[in-house]
Amino acid sequence: MTKIEAKNRIEILSLELEKHRVSYHVNDSPAISDEIYDSLMSELSRLEVEYPEYNSSTSPTKRVGGEVLDKFEKVTHAFPQWSFDNVFNFEELEEWNTRNKKIIDKLENKNDITYNPSYMCEMKIDGLKVILTYKSGALSRAATRGDGVMGEDITENVKTIKSIPLILKDKTDVTVVGECWLEKSELIKINNEQKNLGLKEYANTRNLAAGTLRQLDPKIVAKRNLKIFAYRVESHTPEIVQEAFDYMDKLNTQEKVLKFLEELGFLVNRERKLCKNLKQVQQYYESQVNKRNSYEYGVDGMVIKINENKIWDELGYTAKSPRAGVAYKFPAEEAATIIESVIFQVGRTGAITPVANLRPVLLAGSTVSRATLHNQDEVNRLGVKVHDTVMLRKAGDVIPEIYEVVLSLRDENKSQDIIFPKNCPVCKSVLIKRVVGKEEGVKIFCDNSECEAKHIENLIHFVSKKAINIDGMGQKIIEEFCTLGIVTDYASIYNLKISDIENLFGYGLKSAENIISSIDKSREVKLNNFIYSLGILSVGETTAKDLAKYFVDLAALRAATIENIIPIPNMGPVTAKNIFEYFRDKKNIDKLERLLKEIKIENAQPIFSQTSKILDSKTFVITGSFAISRDFLKDKIERSGGRVSGSVSSKTNYLLAGDNAGSKLSDAEKLNIKIINEEDFLKMLGEL
Repeated sequence: MTKIEAKNRIEILSLELEKHRVSYHVNDSPAISDEIYDSLMSELSRLEVEYPEYNSSTSPTKRVGGEVLDKFEKVTHAFPQWSFDNVFNFEELEEWNTRNKKIIDKLENKNDITYNPSYMCEMKIDGLKVILTYKSGALSRAATRGDGVMGEDITENVKTIKSIPLILKDKTDVTVVGECWLEKSELIKINNEQKNLGLKEYANTRNLAAGTLRQLDPKIVAKRNLKIFAYRVESHTPEIVQEAFDYMDKLNTQEKVLKFLEELGFLVNRERKLCKNLKQVQQYYESQVNKRNSYEYGVDGMVIKINENKIWDELGYTAKSPRAGVAYKFPAEEAATIIESVIFQVGRTGAITPVANLRPVLLAGSTVSRATLHNQDEVNRLGVKVHDTVMLRKAGDVIPEIYEVVLSLRDENKSQDIIFPKNCPVCKSVLIKRVVGKEEGVKIFCDNSECEAKHIENLIHFVSKKAINIDGMGQKIIEEFCTLGIVTDYASIYNLKISDIENLFGYGLKSAENIISSIDKSREVKLNNFIYSLGILSVGETTAKDLAKYFVDLAALRAATIENIIPIPNMGPVTAKNIFEYFRDKKNIDKLERLLKEIKIENAQPIFSQTSKILDSKTFVITGSFAISRDFLKDKIERSGGRVSGSVSSKTNYLLAGDNAGSKLSDAEKLNIKIINEEDFLKMLGEL
C-alpha cells in the first residue's frame, strides 16, 4: 500500500466509522454488527500505527462513546469515563502485558513497585454503561457514559431498575459504575410485541437496553426487566471513603471491590475468575468461548483487569483507555476485509467457481484468506468488485461466506469488475452455461471429460470423509499420486501396494502401510456414502441419503428412470436428469464396473428406518458444539424421518443449539423458531 492509498483508506474508514458510531451510540440503531465495527476499527488502528503522519486527533480511534442527546439533561462526569482497548488473540494479550511491564520497570526504582500482577477476568457484557452517583448513601443521579466527559441524566429511568439499591447501607458519597443489560428472552418477547404493532424490531439486547434507558416515560422502562451489573467504585472525596471504609486497606484490589459492591447490595456478575498468570487467563477465556451463548445476557468477550489497584494507578491512561485493563474479544463470526484478487477454480463436476483472495482476517479463531463467490449470479447480486471492502461470516462449519459489500468504502479509482473466463483455466476448453438447480442457479462449466482439474478434484472428493473416507489420503497425496501416474481412477486406488508408495520421496514403510490400511478399511461402504462419493452433478450429502432411503440397492438406483427419481421429496427435475444420465454414460459405467470389483456396498437395508416417523417432515438446523458429534445428531434426525438444513429459514421447525451457537441462534430468534438443546432433542426421541 502506498502512502497516498493509506491516506485515502484512513480518511474513508474514519468517515464510515463515524457514521456507524452515531447509528450505534447515539441513535441506538446499528446498521452493522459489533464484530464488523470492531473489524473496521482494528484496520484503522493498524493503519494509523503504520502511517502515523495521518493519525488525526479527531480519529474514531480516539473516541470513547456517543454524543449526548438533546432530549436529556447534560451531565458532566466527576471522573472521566474510559473504554477499554481491544485484543483479539493471546499474542496481542501478551503484547499488552509486556508494554505494562516496561512502564512499571521504568518506575520501579522511583516508586518501589514490582510488576507481578494477578488478573481479574470479568465478562464483557453487551449492554450500556451507566454511572450511579450516591450522596449520603442515596442515589442522587444516574447517567450514561456519553462521550466520556459528558453523559445523559437518566436518573428517573434507572430508579425503576430493581437490581440496584436506592439507599446504601453505608451513608456515604460514592460513584458506582455498571453495565445495564436485558435478558435474551425479554428481547424475543418485546420484538414479538413490536412486530404485532408493525413497529421496528430491536437488533440485539444492547440495542434494546439502550433504547429503553432513553425512553422519556419511566413507566415504559419499569415494564422492561432491565438489570445492572456493578463492577467499579469511584469516590467523590477520597478522604471520606478512606475514613469510612478504610479504602487503601479494604478496596486495594478489584477482587475486593467486587465483593464490597455485593455487600452494598448491588448485583455483581459472579461469572468471573481471579488468575495468577496469563496462562490461567487464556484457559478461562477458552472455557468461556464455548459457553458464551449459554448466558442470559449478551457477551462478546472478557475484560482482563490487573487486580492490584496500586499497579493500576501507576500505569495510568492513554488518550481513551486505562492501561491496566483490556477487552479480550471472543473469536468473531463476522469480519470485514478487502478482496485483493479473484481466481477461478475448476471443481470435480467441471463447475467454474470464482474464489476471492482476501486480505487475511481473523474469523471464528482462524485466519481466513479465501472465500467463495459461488457463481456469476452471486457476484451480480452482491455487486462486488476486486478491491472492495466486504463483510464475511461463517457459513456452516468451515466455509467463509461474503454476504455484503461496504459500498461506502469503495475506491472507484481502484475497484475492478470481476470478469468471468470464456475458456477453462486449466484445459482451455470453451466453457458452457448450465442450470444446476433452484438454489444454485446458472453456473458455467468445463464440459471436457479429460480436463485434468476435474479428474483430480473428483478423486479428492471420492476419498473424502463423507464419501468413501480413506483416512490420511487427502488432497496433497491424491495430487502427488496422480502426477506420478500411480492413481488414475477410483479402482486404481484399491490396486495400490506398499511397494508402490514406500520408496517415494517423503514416504517410508510405516506411512505406506498406514495408507494401504486406510484403503482396505474403506472397502466396505454404506450406500449413501458411495452415492455421494461418485460426485454426480447436484447430488450432495443430503440428496445421496434420500436416494439411499428410497432405493433398495445400487442396482435399483442404476436402473431407475427420471420418472422413478422425481417423486422423491426435495428432488427436482434437473437433479433427477443428472442422476439418470450419470448412470448411462459409458465412461461412468466402465469406471463403476472396475470399482465394484474392489469394494462391497452395505445395501441390504436402506439407510433410514422406514418405520420411524417421530420427526416426520420436520426440518432441523444444527449449530454450536455438543458433547456428542454433529454427525450422530444428524443421523438421529434423518433416521427418525426428519431433515437437516444448513441455514435457518421460515421453513425451519427447530434449531438444535449447542455451545457457541453463533449467528444462526439470532436468526432463529428473529423468526420465532423453536430453539432446543441436546437434552430437549433426546427427549423428543424418547431417549431420556
